[in-house]
This record gives sequence, C-alpha cells and structure tokens, in this order.
Amino acid sequence: MEYLAFALKYRPQNFEQVIGQEHIVVSLRNAILKDRVSHAYIFSGPRGIGKTSLARIFAKSLNCAEGPTAKPCGKCPSCLAITKGKSLDIIEIDGASNRGIDEIRTLRENVKLSPAGSRYKIYIIDEVHMLTQEAFNALLKTLEEPPPHVKFIFATTHPHKILPTILSRCQKFQFNLIALENIVAKLRIIAKSEKIKIEDSLLYTIGRAAAGSIRDAESLFDQLAPVVLEKGSLKDVFSFLGIIDEESLNKALKALLDKDIESCLEFIDRLAKDGKDLGIFLNAFIEHLRNLLLAKVSSRTFQDLSDVSPQSKDFIIELAKTITTFEVLRAIDLLIEAKDISKRLNTVRIPLELALIRYSHQEESEEVQPQAPKKINKPDLPKSNEPPNSTIEGLDSIDFEDDDEPVKSNSQDDKKEDIMDIDQDDAPQDNTLLQPMLTKWQQMIAYMQKKRAAIASHLTFAQPISSKGRCVTIAFSPADYFHKEIVESAKNVKFIEAAIAHFISQSPGVKFILRDLPDRPKIKSAPDLAESENSKQNTDGSEKAKPSQAVSGDDDAFLNNLLDTFDGKFHSEDQ
Repeated sequence: MEYLAFALKYRPQNFEQVIGQEHIVVSLRNAILKDRVSHAYIFSGPRGIGKTSLARIFAKSLNCAEGPTAKPCGKCPSCLAITKGKSLDIIEIDGASNRGIDEIRTLRENVKLSPAGSRYKIYIIDEVHMLTQEAFNALLKTLEEPPPHVKFIFATTHPHKILPTILSRCQKFQFNLIALENIVAKLRIIAKSEKIKIEDSLLYTIGRAAAGSIRDAESLFDQLAPVVLEKGSLKDVFSFLGIIDEESLNKALKALLDKDIESCLEFIDRLAKDGKDLGIFLNAFIEHLRNLLLAKVSSRTFQDLSDVSPQSKDFIIELAKTITTFEVLRAIDLLIEAKDISKRLNTVRIPLELALIRYSHQEESEEVQPQAPKKINKPDLPKSNEPPNSTIEGLDSIDFEDDDEPVKSNSQDDKKEDIMDIDQDDAPQDNTLLQPMLTKWQQMIAYMQKKRAAIASHLTFAQPISSKGRCVTIAFSPADYFHKEIVESAKNVKFIEAAIAHFISQSPGVKFILRDLPDRPKIKSAPDLAESENSKQNTDGSEKAKPSQAVSGDDDAFLNNLLDTFDGKFHSEDQ
C-alpha cells in the first residue's frame, strides 16, 4: 500500500474531526440545517489550520446523497469521490498558478454548465488573493448573479488583498490558530493509530514548534516517526527539527538562575559544536523566561497558558518561588540586548555568553544591583507651620566632614552604594512641593552657600524634578555623578534638608538620583550665587555684600580649585 503522509492520512473527513474551529463549524452546520447556505464564502486565516479541509467537508455535506446534511454519510458515491479528490463537481483551483483573466473567463463559461451528477457545482479557490485585478473584475459579475447550482468557497491567508467589491459579496469566516493542547491531542491520536510510543513532552515540543498549525505539527511528527520507531525515544530534538525541547530549556533555566555559569557555557558550547542554530535557542530561552515571569507575577495567567506542558508548568511554578521578579526581568533584558547585539556582530554566541556571564556575576556590578529606597535622615525641625528664624536652625550643631570626600559610616543606614538607576517608587508623585522648590531653588542654593559654599557649588549642577508627600527628588545629570556622590552623604543630606525647610516651611526629606536632564543647569560658582542673593537683598535697601564676604575661610581652598577647574575669576565692584 502506498505510504501517505500524516497530514493527508489524518485529514478531517467530517465536522466532528475538525479541531480548533468550533465557531465556524457551528455556523456552517446551522446554515445547512436551516437552509441558509450562501452562494459564496471566504475562509481566511494562517496556513495549515484547516481552511481547505473544512471547505471540502462543507462541499461533502451539501452534495451528500442524504443531504444537504450536517453529517455526511461518507459512503455514497459523492462523498467517496470528494474524499478521494476525484469529484467532477468539486473543482479546486490554485489561485497562485491560475491567477490570470483567461482562467477566470474559462471558469465563467463552465459555471453555466449543470453539475455532472451532484446537487451543486462547488468551486474551491485556494490563495484567492493571488488573482490579478482583471481576474477579480471578471469574477465579480458571476458573484453578483450566480446560477443557483453554483457555490464558491475562497480560501486565503491575506484577506486584506482581496478587492472590497469581492469581500462585500461573500460571507467571511476568520480561522484561528489551534491551541497547543488541541494539537497535542491530535498527535496522541496519530501516535496511537501508528503504534508509536513517544513521550508527552516531545509531543508538546512538536506542538510548540508548529506555532498553531496542525498541518505543520503532523508533518514534523511524520519526520520524527522513523527515528522514534527505531530508537524508542528521541533525546536531541534539535538535531532533527532545529527546535529545543522543554527538558533542555528547563535545565538551562535552572542553571542560569542558580548562577551555574559553567553549566550554561558548556551547554552553549555543545550546541555550537554540534552546528546548532544558537539564534533559535536564544529565542526559545527568552520565551521560557517569559513563562517564568508570568508564573511569578500572575499564576492564573500562567496556568491558562496552552503552550507549556503540564510537567514544565509544575517545574516553573516551583522555580518561581526561589527568585525575585527583578531577577527574571534582568535576565530577559540581558538576553534581548544580546539578541540586538548579535544582529550587528553577525554572531550570536559571543553576546549570548556575555549576557549569561553578566547575569551570573551581577552581584559584582553596581549597575545591576536592585536598590532599596534610601533611608532619609531628617533633622529635628519644629513641627509648627511657622518658618524658622532667619538663620538655619540646627546647622551649627551639625558636625560636617570634608565635602570633597563622601562621608563613610559604620552604621547600616549609612552604607550607601553607588546608585546609577532612576527612581523606582511604585506610587506616582503628587509634586506638591515641586513648584515651591523650583521657584526658590536658586535662592536656596545662595542661602546654603553662606554656611557651606562647597555644598552650594555641588548643588548648582542639580535641579528638583518631582516630589511625593514630603520627599523631594533632586536629579543630577549622569555626567555630574561626582557631585551627586558628595551631597548625598548622610550629614550633607541633613544640612540640605534643614536649609530647604527654611523656604518651604516644612520638614522635607530629599533624595538624589541620576537622570538625563534636557536643560542641564548652568554652572554657577558660589560667589555668583552670593552676589545674586545679595542683589535681591538690596531691593530692600540693605547694603550690598561683596563676594568675598559671603565665603567662609574654610572654603577658600575649595573655591580656588573650583575656579581653576572652570577657568573662572572673581569679580567685584572694584574691578
């Protein structure tokens, strides 16, 4: 007996055998039972999901000797002829190779002829979108006034390419991709019929590789069947199909999250030596990490996934309990970055290995550390709504260290690591204090320089960007990281908070972040700020202070160095 491919041998022959398209099956059945069969249909959807098969079943139902019926007998001459593809009244046309106006003119002439021995003459035109403009126009008149004995069924993967005038004269049905569970169920039936013993995990791997196409799944299974029959199992699916089985993905995932970099690199090396496509592995691995992320953030959504086998679901759920959401997101980001880099380097292995190494050694890189919100040490300020005195309360009692070096502390709260990421607060900012801060920011800096000019100089590189409650966020440009490092020491933060409280009549907390600033603050020296502040005081009739009067002796060395760095000079009224 001649061998038949699985896709042909197990093609559905009645409505009951159609999988994944229940919404269309119900509509066609009801149309037959209620005698509301249209003259033209369009079946659209991805390839390999049953459009042509369902068209044949529909034709069989219309021409069955017992019909029209929703359950064709499969035994009458008409049903048998359709099953074997030999019916004279079921004309299947490939739109890709018969797309010209001459072929459609021939069709128009044949339409006028009565069926050879069936109830209806049914035209099934596959890939109908490939017809030319002229061919569509020639077909239009026939669709407008078709003979009563003719039915048209058009199948296409690109319905948007069909002329609107054609679409408006047809009933349209959109076919869906088939769920993984339905594909695996069909493969189990084939395996049982063919007496093939195959692991369920391998059936799920085949189903995932088919990406919703039952025909592709049957073809892949057909390709593996001889090997499985010979060996009894198949360990390396990649060798035959170029796809990664779930077991290998689970092992690689476990090794990565355990930071077992040696196992990860050995796995990549083995794939490369065997000539495997690392790009396919990278895509599959990212998708597997996505499944882990869903299991972590939404177990219900993950349980509803149809593209993961039950065994892998249990494994991923247990694995999700041992890792944080941040770590999963970090791994996905690194692999996506590796994928982008591989396109520029024209190689996948190097970016992939670097991504795995970077993830496994993230504790050694300050750029990948998840940062907890900084604890803010606030000064003891009066709780009344009255502003403090003209002098900054509590500043004289603060023991400041050298501003040129970050303050180190042995307490847990003062162990501050370098922060290179942006604000990670989950709640939105209310920005209640932002506008007062922006309005008086230059005055605040000038005010602070009277006591600590060095601190004021560092703050000239920053600007307030948001607030939430009583916490104000002040941003430095990444290029000014050094200045941020100085001012965010515990004692300097305490000084700045006390100074700001003088202007906004509240006890604020401040935190500093790095963020790209569209308008980077103009660099000003502390004397410039003092002169600006003193000039404002002159509007009240007070005597204008000279720049030198605003600078304490302790800060002379710092300011001299600052002026040397920026090639600046002091300007006074005498100059």
